[in-house]
Amino acid sequence: MSGCTRSRRGLCGRAGGGYRGAVMTLPCGHIALAASARACEHLVRDDDRVVSQVRLLTGRALDYDVVCEDCAEDAGSTGLIEICEGCAERIAEDAADGSLSGWRGQPGVGERPEPVDPTVTEWVLPDGAGDVIDLVPGAPSTWLALTGDGRILALTPAERGVAVVASVALVAEPGHEPFEGHALRHRLHASPGGRFAAVVNDYGRYGAVVDLERGGAVTLELDGGDYHPETVPFALAFTRHGDRIAVIHRTAWNRLDVSDAETGQLLTPRTIEPITPGSLPEHHLDYFHGRLHLSPDGRWIADDGWIWHPTGVPLVWDLRAWLDGATWEAEDGPSMRWLPQRDSYWNVPMCFVGTGMLAVSGIGSLRWAMLPGVRIFAAASGDEVTAFAGPTGALFADRTRLYSAEPDGLHIWDPVTGHRTGRVPGITPSAHDRRGGFLIEVGARALRWWRAVPVPAGR
Repeated sequence: MSGCTRSRRGLCGRAGGGYRGAVMTLPCGHIALAASARACEHLVRDDDRVVSQVRLLTGRALDYDVVCEDCAEDAGSTGLIEICEGCAERIAEDAADGSLSGWRGQPGVGERPEPVDPTVTEWVLPDGAGDVIDLVPGAPSTWLALTGDGRILALTPAERGVAVVASVALVAEPGHEPFEGHALRHRLHASPGGRFAAVVNDYGRYGAVVDLERGGAVTLELDGGDYHPETVPFALAFTRHGDRIAVIHRTAWNRLDVSDAETGQLLTPRTIEPITPGSLPEHHLDYFHGRLHLSPDGRWIADDGWIWHPTGVPLVWDLRAWLDGATWEAEDGPSMRWLPQRDSYWNVPMCFVGTGMLAVSGIGSLRWAMLPGVRIFAAASGDEVTAFAGPTGALFADRTRLYSAEPDGLHIWDPVTGHRTGRVPGITPSAHDRRGGFLIEVGARALRWWRAVPVPAGR
């Protein structure tokens, strides 16, 4: 079988996405299996030029043909030829390196309607509650809300109860310069069981952990460092570790630590030698930590951060191993998985589906040519399991369904097949209480929620 001279791997191997027909001489000039995509002849010339390309969606799931920009303007999908898998692979590699200029057409979104109760409940908060700026699940049957004046409220939606449990100082950080429209915002986090809370500055530097059983007493002052904190939300998450509550938090742009939420004791002491000219110290991590996501069972942690130049790179690693003494697991441990890089693309929706799959928003490798949809990765291996078009907004999930907050309401997805199975109009949630299955839209003076089937305890 002849080789494809332009394939960077030097052969006409399988490029993914299946093939059509038998081995034959194809219009691209190679004796090989036909790829599932077609291309214009300008993308398969036997020279070293990298030509800007446009992907033409066929309307069948994520299938597409590919043409150069001139053909996209002049003829669209006419004049396409069959190409071999090696040529298709080389064209895809060129796209990942920056030659993809965009998409045309629409992907296919599978529909498999299932019964959905569309009931949305609204609770207008009493006047004294103030303006709510963030909300998270707290103790059982309780949500915690942060108000614009720094109060933390315990809300019991079943009884429509409101109680002030703490007041915190909201740090302004004067001189903060917004990055790509991400203005500094105050964000609330809560520990499992709701005893501890953290109020941090997303796209800022500071925060604090407070004990709500002691009226909001500060147990840990947080400082994420002064090196470009405006590019990422404040990296923080609570988890159980044995009989204590641990808080994972950024202590420098490229360092996470774990502390005891009650005492503030550092649980991950380690020393990384300073950088010297011409070399990097062992375990140095050239990575800006971003928003953290924990799997529901506490096994895995995902990090939505970035590396220079800038490139978004989600990381996933074994949180239990790190907490159990694998000192360098958050830098370069054996469980660390680097998911695909996306140029200038981070601070995006993502969530765990079940306990071991991570859904990440966006299909593609370049921000300016990103197709709305999700890619789903296995946390243990880092392998991509599936991808499908459709979801665009904030993502939430339980054991069997993925949810996306869209402008026209909540959309429900099957994360295995990619089918949209339902819609709930009139609610665009920004918070999720997995224990009761509540997806919650947070307004300044009112909450609205829709309830999915509750997730069994421990799942």
